[in-house]
Amino acid sequence: MGPEASRCTNPESLRNALVDTLVHTGAIGSPGNERAFRVVPRHLFVPEAGITAAYADRPVVLRWEGERPASSSSQPTMMAIMIEQLGLEPGMRVLEVGTGSGYNAAILSELTGAVGHVVSVDIDSSLVKEAGRNLKSAGFETVEVACSDGSLGYSQGAPYDRIIVTADARDVSPHWVEQLTDGGVLVAPLWFRGSSLSVALEKRATGLLGLSASPCTFIPLRWERERTEGFYLVPRHGGQPPFMSIGLDWPDQIDLAKLGALLGSENPELRDIGRSLDGQFYRQNFNSGLYLSLTTHRGAFGLMPVGEGGPFQSPGYGVFATGLGSAAIVNDRFPGKAMVFGDDLAYQELMELLDQWDALGHPTVNRLKIHALSQAPECIPEGSWVIPKQSDYTWTLSWDI
Repeated sequence: MGPEASRCTNPESLRNALVDTLVHTGAIGSPGNERAFRVVPRHLFVPEAGITAAYADRPVVLRWEGERPASSSSQPTMMAIMIEQLGLEPGMRVLEVGTGSGYNAAILSELTGAVGHVVSVDIDSSLVKEAGRNLKSAGFETVEVACSDGSLGYSQGAPYDRIIVTADARDVSPHWVEQLTDGGVLVAPLWFRGSSLSVALEKRATGLLGLSASPCTFIPLRWERERTEGFYLVPRHGGQPPFMSIGLDWPDQIDLAKLGALLGSENPELRDIGRSLDGQFYRQNFNSGLYLSLTTHRGAFGLMPVGEGGPFQSPGYGVFATGLGSAAIVNDRFPGKAMVFGDDLAYQELMELLDQWDALGHPTVNRLKIHALSQAPECIPEGSWVIPKQSDYTWTLSWDI
């Protein structure tokens, strides 16, 4: 093997190249976080992946349930973004929900230092054992790992200055908030009407104040109680296969049968929307705030294609009038038009929302302000809107403009 080939499989060289990329893209911003990512050897936590794959900017699947991944070592970019959101300092006590390979816990331990403490919990006992061995072999024996239901937090080690959830939590568990110090920060992937965001939330007397948000994709957290958020198939009459799915917080949030009847009753009318939304859909630009802006309307939902054929072969967003007498759908297949079904009401509502989006100056997700209120407010401040969620908190969104 020649010198060039040797460099290509040298762990330190590959690790530094990965970190250089994370710094260049802005995923890593602070010198302390950069140093931690350069020090902790990821290949010791995912040995089955091989050295080259360990330092690729991709997740490494650790467990499968059939054809679906059940656990993974997250993409380094996403790890870096969430650790930046945490704002760690030496001496802090940190709880990680979702141990995975133990690599993220090692980074947390490196950042909190000898006087800090990191606890990592996972519901999978075999993962906990493997992560414990990985941490020991990499020299991070002080990290405490435990097999526990992460949705309950880990009261034995509370209170924590920081809590990070490395699975799709969809909502905030009140146990995490109880175990967080006043002014402490929780970072977790949450669901907002079909959009998943990693949100940093600071504990306040009135609830949780959002500090930052970033689009993300994670394997779902296994909760103590069933979560219903997800994409639901829209049925079609006549036994035809579904042609789309819709992001809902609970299955009867919208009348799916009536929606299917509306969308399957006739071919859509394509109408101009007076602008192009090209590049503003989620799969084109994860940081676009278009969809979250549309969610000021309680009848706006994220849509995903299912199967082949029909007009819904691209991801998009729909606005549905109360009573489902009409629908107006935009997707990246027709960036300058709306597919209109039924009467004009939904189309008119969509146009008003798009005019508001233009007036706001097309804010990106990093300008989104999120509040989780312990008690429902008597009134919502102008410019804010409530996101319906099955939650112990009332969630309000606004744009920082």
